[in-house]
Amino acid sequence: MVNGNAVKLSKGETYTLGVTLPNNSSCYNQLVDSILYQAKSKGYQVLLLPTYYEKETESHYYTLLEQKMIDGLILTSRTKNDELLEPLRFKGKIVSTEKMDNDDLAMIYPDRKKAYDQLFLTLHARGISRVIFTTKRSASQSQTTKNKLTAYETYFGKAIEGKNYFTGIETYADGYAFAIEITTHASIPEVIYVNGDDTAAGVISGMKQAGFIHKKDFTVIGEGNLPYSEILAFSTIDFSPKKIGASAVDFLLSQSDRIVQAEDPVIIWR
Repeated sequence: MVNGNAVKLSKGETYTLGVTLPNNSSCYNQLVDSILYQAKSKGYQVLLLPTYYEKETESHYYTLLEQKMIDGLILTSRTKNDELLEPLRFKGKIVSTEKMDNDDLAMIYPDRKKAYDQLFLTLHARGISRVIFTTKRSASQSQTTKNKLTAYETYFGKAIEGKNYFTGIETYADGYAFAIEITTHASIPEVIYVNGDDTAAGVISGMKQAGFIHKKDFTVIGEGNLPYSEILAFSTIDFSPKKIGASAVDFLLSQSDRIVQAEDPVIIWR
C-alpha cells in the first residue's frame, strides 16, 4: 500500500491550505465554503485556524507556513500583525481576503471603503439624517470599522460611540439585545446599518418585540446577502465572498508571486 504521507514528503507538498479566521461566525460561511469547494476540486484539503483576534495565536499559525506544514495560507480578518507577514512571504505563499496597507503582499479583497461611501452617500441624498451603525471591533482595532466611521462622518458629521455607532455587536442575539436597548432612547433611528444579515434579523426581531415595525418605524441594512435579507426583505451589501474565496485558492496554487485585486461590492436595495 502506498504511504500517503511519504508521497507528500517526497514531493515537498502537504496538499493542505491553511485559513486563519477569527471565529466560527456566519459572516465567514460563504467565504469558507467557497475556499473548501475550490480546494477540494484541486485535490487539496483545508485546515481552519481560529484566532479569536489573538496576536500570539496568529503568529503561531504563521509558523505552519514557515515549517512547510501547509502549502499556502489564506488570511481573513485579523489583528494588525502585518510586521510578521513581510519576511514570511519569502518562505511561502500568503494571500489576504482583506485590504492590507503593504501592496507587496498578495490580496484579493472587497472594496469596503467604496461600499461604505456609496451607502452613506445614498442615504444622505435621500434626506435621511438619523442613521446609526454597528460593528464588532472598535476603530482602533479594525481598519474596516475605521473606514466605515470615516465614510459616515463624511455625510453625517462627527460620530460618537454609543450614540451614532456601537461596537461589540456580531450575532443574532447581539442584534436582538441591541434593538431592545435602543428602543429606550428618546428617538428611533431612521436607518440602522448592521455588520451582518443575522445581526440585522436580530434587530428586526427585537424592534418588533418592542412594538416597532421594520420599514414603517425604521429601516435595517445588513451585510452578507444571506437568506435572512431576502426572507425579511431588508437591504444588504454583497461583498463577493464566493468569488474571493475561489480566487484566493487559485492564486495559492498558481505560479504567480503577487496579486492585488479589489472586487466591487454590490448594495442590494430591498
